[in-house]
Amino acid sequence: MKIEYCPLCGWGPLEKPYESMEELWFSYDICDCCGCEYGLDDNEPYYEKWVSEGCRWLYPKAKPTGWRLQDQLQHQIRPWPPNPLT
Repeated sequence: MKIEYCPLCGWGPLEKPYESMEELWFSYDICDCCGCEYGLDDNEPYYEKWVSEGCRWLYPKAKPTGWRLQDQLQHQIRPWPPNPLT
């Protein structure tokens, strides 16, 4: 599964896509938008906290002109992490 967007918030496309979930998790990279640190914060409680706090950007200067949350959320991977048994 190639991952080109933040699986939690849908931000992207990422500068460097990940070839697998394992590569993403072991990168410990941080999303410019939701602030999720892959392999640590990429879970449902973190996502719910980000949403409840208004979907604020970790790095507001990275937010592009004309950005729309509705468009970004279309790229989320839900549920995250995916259930490997389905």
